[in-house]
Amino acid sequence: MRRRWHVTAMVGVVGLIGLPVVPVPAGLLGIAPIQPSLPGEIDPIPRQPFSTAAPGTAGAATFGSPVIITGDDTGEPGIDIAQDGTIYVNAPAGFLSSLPGSASFVYRSTDGGATWVKTPAGLRGLFPGGGDSDLSLDPETGKIYMTDLWLGSATVSFSTDQGESWIANPLEGTVVQDRQWISTPGGGTVYHLTHQIPAGLVVSKSVDGGVSFLLRTVAATPADQMGCICPPGTLISERGIGLLGLGDKVGFVYATSTGGVRFARSTSGGLLFTNRDVSPPSSADTTQAFPVVANAGGGHLVAVWMEIEGDRSRVRFADSTDWGSTWSPPRTLVDAGASVYPWIAAKGSKVAVSLYNTDATGTPGTVPEDARWFESYLESTDGGATFSGLQIVDPTPVKSGPICTEGTGCSGNRELLDFQSLALDGDNRANLVWTRSIDNQSDTELRFARQQ
Repeated sequence: MRRRWHVTAMVGVVGLIGLPVVPVPAGLLGIAPIQPSLPGEIDPIPRQPFSTAAPGTAGAATFGSPVIITGDDTGEPGIDIAQDGTIYVNAPAGFLSSLPGSASFVYRSTDGGATWVKTPAGLRGLFPGGGDSDLSLDPETGKIYMTDLWLGSATVSFSTDQGESWIANPLEGTVVQDRQWISTPGGGTVYHLTHQIPAGLVVSKSVDGGVSFLLRTVAATPADQMGCICPPGTLISERGIGLLGLGDKVGFVYATSTGGVRFARSTSGGLLFTNRDVSPPSSADTTQAFPVVANAGGGHLVAVWMEIEGDRSRVRFADSTDWGSTWSPPRTLVDAGASVYPWIAAKGSKVAVSLYNTDATGTPGTVPEDARWFESYLESTDGGATFSGLQIVDPTPVKSGPICTEGTGCSGNRELLDFQSLALDGDNRANLVWTRSIDNQSDTELRFARQQ
């Protein structure tokens, strides 16, 4: 779920939880969460004949038949794959959607995505949540760490038995949250990123295996975001040398109100952060979708984001070979038709990108009603130097017509929510998850496909 404001009338607000005082828009005071409404009747989308790859594609990837994970009415699925091959998909249940708790969903597959089970909420079900969710897996043990937003804070939890039972804490610690992410480098250290109003983008740290998050740093202020009171993109971490994770590397991407994308990086386990330009200020709008960053290993980071330039959208890419200290000049990966919600995963020399794409022209919110969106994919096998052409993964459209990217400011066309995603498994195969709108209003299902 995304909420976005730009700084206009400014007032002083007393800092919360010891964070510094930051000027914020007067309109933020007393703001109340709202649920998007999805009115209107739109005919279901008919099945379409399969379209292979973009013209001129060489070495296009092949995917197995899509599998329906669930018919639960949810969206923006995240995917994580454990070292033993177990696949987890998480998705929000809806902010405070049930009582006494409102735990977001976690689905599990132990057979390569062929079949799925919904794991029990356990203790998570006693606490608030359902707004936004994210998982991270210990790279060695497979221990699951989860964050589940309820705006006042987030319920953080962990499981050591593949999601069959959970230990949960309804107060991560940072108050007044929006769009949070979680990442573990292993060894019982966990990092939690959130948009805290009014301070900015805050990274919290747990050194006790996710029980508590007591260490807290403002990693990027609204000034670093160039006045954009916007949620962050994704969070990554890498284990370092030293007690209490003090040698860990931690970083995340975020958009600015001046058409740029930045990366906040720490090499001190989250104690201190510096902010670097991934893409410099421009005339484009980079705030309509989360930027995404991935760690390929060996200091190589890759990032993708969506830009709106005039009446067109495009997907851009940049990479870094020094763990985000400097970045390559941005390159356009996709500018054909309209694109939205790109995601990236990387390991070694492989870089995989997924997104929603239509051959209709326009921006996501202005394409015609008959525009058909498809889950789409492209990849690089040389570290991002070159990419294959864009190809369709699933011949069934995910939706027709416009896609609203204004978060809770949408009055319709928002049932896909704010992203689709992918992850690479132990064999470096791309595993994709996405949302399909069945009635073009609110009836949705989550789908999965694995690269062959």
